Amino acid sequence: MISLKMLKKTLSKKISELSQISRKKAEALIKEQGIILNGKIEKRPYIIVVDNDKIEIPKKNSKKINLILFHKPKGCITSKKDEKNRTVVYDYLPRKFSNFHYIGRLDYNSEGLLLFTDHTPYKRFMESPKSKVKRVYLVNTIGSLNNEKLKAMNQKIYSSFNYQKPKVIMAHTNKNKHTLRFELLEGKNREIRNICEIFNLKVEKLKRISFGKFFLKTVPHANYKVMQINESY
Repeated sequence: MISLKMLKKTLSKKISELSQISRKKAEALIKEQGIILNGKIEKRPYIIVVDNDKIEIPKKNSKKINLILFHKPKGCITSKKDEKNRTVVYDYLPRKFSNFHYIGRLDYNSEGLLLFTDHTPYKRFMESPKSKVKRVYLVNTIGSLNNEKLKAMNQKIYSSFNYQKPKVIMAHTNKNKHTLRFELLEGKNREIRNICEIFNLKVEKLKRISFGKFFLKTVPHANYKVMQINESY
């Protein structure tokens, strides 16, 4: 909890200044969550507070969320079933996790970190571009690549795909073979592969190494890790 003494102003104005949020958001916070004023919950945004009032902003209640970190191998479908009878990601998980939903996707030829949860609101939060949850990929490519082309890849790409501005870093290069690090805040279908195609780069390997605060290095290949997290979002 944050405990402060505040000058004489409306409660919403003080909370706005304290939390560096808009007055409107401060009013909503007070009405919905409540502020502890002199030891009591206060939900009136326009009440006047003075210098010796004690104000506390409770932290959001965290929720326990079940999560699976899966190291997806190449050659399986991110789906519950496949009409062509190909291997799906759920084939690697025990049946007791059949009600878990995958967060985002990795295509058939991609590998790396895939998250699962049985908490639908958390799935929506993690997938939404508005949440700005960073996904990081290592991509092995073949083709001509110079500084100008790399700079162009870091701009918003105006095409039929309408991708947002990615962050692309050269991790390693050797003649016409390059390892690129892609950082994205959204996960559109085949986004990285399509961007590479626009710049005449052939993708040899695509691997997601992190999704938000979760990292692939903690999970063995084609295996999974079950965890429970306390999360506010």
